[in-house]
Amino acid sequence: MDHRQPVYTETAACQDCYKCVRECPVKAINVSSGRASVVGELCVLCGHCVEVCPVGAKKVRSDVERAKALLRLRKRVTLSLAPSFAAEFPGIAPERLVAALRRLGFAAVSETASGADVVSHATATELRALAAREDIGRARILLSTACPVVVDYVLKYRPTLAPFLSASASPMLAHARMLKAADPGTAVVFAGPCIAKKREADDSSGEVEAAITFRGLRSWMREAGIDPASCEPGSDDRFSPVRASRGVLYPVDGGMIASVKRHVHDLEAHFISYSGLVEIEKALDGLESYEGREPIFLELLACEGGCVNGPRCERRSGTVAKRLGVLEYARGAREEGATETHFALPHRRVAPAPASAPHYPEERLREALRQVGKHSPADELNCSGCGYDTCRAFAAALISGRAERTMCVSYMRDLAQKKAEALVRAMPSGVVVADAELRVVECNENFARLLGPEAVTAYEAKPGLAGAELEKLLPFSELFERVLAEDGPEALERDLRLGERVLHGTVFVIERGAYAGGVFQDVTLPWIQRDRIVAQAKTVIDKNLRTVQRIAYLLGENAADTESILESIIGSFSQPGKGREQEEAVR
Repeated sequence: MDHRQPVYTETAACQDCYKCVRECPVKAINVSSGRASVVGELCVLCGHCVEVCPVGAKKVRSDVERAKALLRLRKRVTLSLAPSFAAEFPGIAPERLVAALRRLGFAAVSETASGADVVSHATATELRALAAREDIGRARILLSTACPVVVDYVLKYRPTLAPFLSASASPMLAHARMLKAADPGTAVVFAGPCIAKKREADDSSGEVEAAITFRGLRSWMREAGIDPASCEPGSDDRFSPVRASRGVLYPVDGGMIASVKRHVHDLEAHFISYSGLVEIEKALDGLESYEGREPIFLELLACEGGCVNGPRCERRSGTVAKRLGVLEYARGAREEGATETHFALPHRRVAPAPASAPHYPEERLREALRQVGKHSPADELNCSGCGYDTCRAFAAALISGRAERTMCVSYMRDLAQKKAEALVRAMPSGVVVADAELRVVECNENFARLLGPEAVTAYEAKPGLAGAELEKLLPFSELFERVLAEDGPEALERDLRLGERVLHGTVFVIERGAYAGGVFQDVTLPWIQRDRIVAQAKTVIDKNLRTVQRIAYLLGENAADTESILESIIGSFSQPGKGREQEEAVR
């Protein structure tokens, strides 16, 4: 595992359930030896695998210790607090929260939304320039860059749309630049609900020194014994340098559009918002072909409902209440007359970095499919049990080394069935499996032989006798009924008469109320008699030796004599080729 990555796997905890593969929207998962790990260069850090992992094997890197080190080593550290704090800490006055955060050691707490205000102004400028363009060689489309997950997704998986990404930095980077422009010596720590901000901070060339999550921040405050709700704010416990304006709406879907529209209310343009990576994938299909005159601005947020439902929020539910919390805070900002910060935001251009998606020739795909028992298109079930949408996508992952054959559910089921059938056929005893209606599911040839010539003929016509009524085959089918009952025993062992034969049978539960199995052996056969005598003699020895250990002083030499006699009996019957007269002698 690579703890330097924002998301990594605790391999010892991974239970090879492949749920992360099924749920990952970009299939950025590598499976090796049954353990699933995140492929960093393919991952967009949406955090979905962390949320769905049933055993918590997917972990998020904590940067809290890095933030603590900054507080020790740097003279001044400012916390950039994401605007979704209004939904994350409901009912807590901003001044109390600022007081709590300053008690952790931060010199100042500033709203990331101030950076969002700057981004809104820059985005509006881009939209006006897009609308004024006379050339028709490029579609008038602008994609928001506030969400690092979406930016990564477009650069890696929709590179043809990369030219439409806004040149504006994200609010986090814009805010960090503002803070450092005002105080070049300050270090910036970001706190919010997003995992992808960690990679953005890592790649920011020191503009953001650390990015921690709301969960990490809560844990830090608990560890320090700080409860924001009970912190009494002082005169300096307020957002620095000023309270943000419309940028506080960014964490809810449509919030960025509302902020941008203040600057372009007279512009003919289409403003559309999408949240949720799956919905964004669908929405972007065919976008390159847009030829309309009016610009399109797409506000894209990877989390459904917006950043208020980010992967490291305390709760990823209650979207309505969270949205209302943000809107209420925004109304308070307007009533206080908060003003937008003016800052010259440098433009940024990021080159597409398409995720490698090799195309394999048909024959290689067919070869990989044959490895999992899919020899024709009819065998390609596309059940998605492996985590991939189609069998061919799974075959490509097999070839690239990111998947294993054991991930194919139908292949493993067929393999298990074949192994079970081979085992049943090879057993010297008669074996039968019956369902709750006492119909045969499977049996071997030796079971048919125990029943007689007619059963053997039926078996030859229909191997396994599937569907046959057990009551018509066995006069003691009630044993199966007893173990199948809800309050029945786990197993029953009996000596049973079947015509001229005596069978030793064990009937046992396979699945309570659904399936039961039976193993039967003809104990009238000479070799069976000999084996039973040997087993009984061994039992006598074991019991006698236990008695000897308890009361050795009473038995004396008689115990040794008894053991010697029984050992000689076992030895004679364990040797092949001994005559029937030896069996009679023992009897």
